Amino acid sequence: MKKSLILAGLSLLLASGADPIPARADIRAILGKWLAKAETPNGPLEAEFELKQEGDLLTGTAKLFQGSIPLSAVKFEDPNLAIDLSFEGGTFKLRGVLKEGKFSGTWEQVGGDVKGTWTAERRAAPVVTAAAGGISGIWASVATTPNGELPLSLELKQEGDKVTGSLSSDMGSLPIQAGSFKENKLQFDVEIGNNVYRVQATLQEDKFTGNWAPAGGGEGGAWSAKRKAEPAPEAITALDGTWDSVATTSGGDLRFQMVFKQSGETVTGHAITPDGNLSIQKGSLIGDKFTFQIEFQGGTYRVDATLTGGKLTGKWSATDGTDGGGWSAERRQK
Repeated sequence: MKKSLILAGLSLLLASGADPIPARADIRAILGKWLAKAETPNGPLEAEFELKQEGDLLTGTAKLFQGSIPLSAVKFEDPNLAIDLSFEGGTFKLRGVLKEGKFSGTWEQVGGDVKGTWTAERRAAPVVTAAAGGISGIWASVATTPNGELPLSLELKQEGDKVTGSLSSDMGSLPIQAGSFKENKLQFDVEIGNNVYRVQATLQEDKFTGNWAPAGGGEGGAWSAKRKAEPAPEAITALDGTWDSVATTSGGDLRFQMVFKQSGETVTGHAITPDGNLSIQKGSLIGDKFTFQIEFQGGTYRVDATLTGGKLTGKWSATDGTDGGGWSAERRQK
């Protein structure tokens, strides 16, 4: 039932109400930095192109050794790219074709007879190392769909390049398929109804940014995910729990269990004896120094001990100074 509900909900959000559109490169596929190389009569010339989208317009810059130069008349109609570049008093037209993630084409000077070829490959992003344990963990993901944003919890488990996991919401969960994480790039498929959708994203500063689309081709949308903060571990105090204690006396060792409860530097609890439970008084743990008092068989006794490696070691003494001896305790294993 839960799986049927999430399938229905996801299908409603992902459906655009239109027939599938043939696969084509999303404009976002060309945004970013590219390392371009042009063959010129004077030898190879390298430049860094950065393509940006501002509203409905494509813009960009070219960085050469002379400085940064704005690009003009930037147009992309998959797979064809057109760019105009003004350089050293001349205007140059670059025409290229995107294939397998690379541009290749020709350039020529407007009003001149100088021309040549050029290529461009995406500038490699700096390697970003995932947190210890890779990308395993829980991520808050958001997919932009024709009907609004779809937030889902993404649980990932990484083993080498292989990634498994699931997408879930309050309605249920779905397993991811064909998951991989290589060179900082995440890819996985998820089957919703009779359709398979593919997510592709790049990890940068512990955030995934990319897109989703039908695996067989068609329009998709933006997709992102941020690692969810690990829940704060429950406070584990140094003394909480049951301890087996031993007091050395002139008549032999006296053994009994003690139960401690710590809150900050204050320690409360009791000793379990054949005569019943005896409450401890004035208990405190400051640094590694533990002290408390207890009333036993008409006398008041004080314990001073040091906590080291999960063990308490010290001494006990009667508050009137009449008796004393060694005292130790070890936490009882669960």
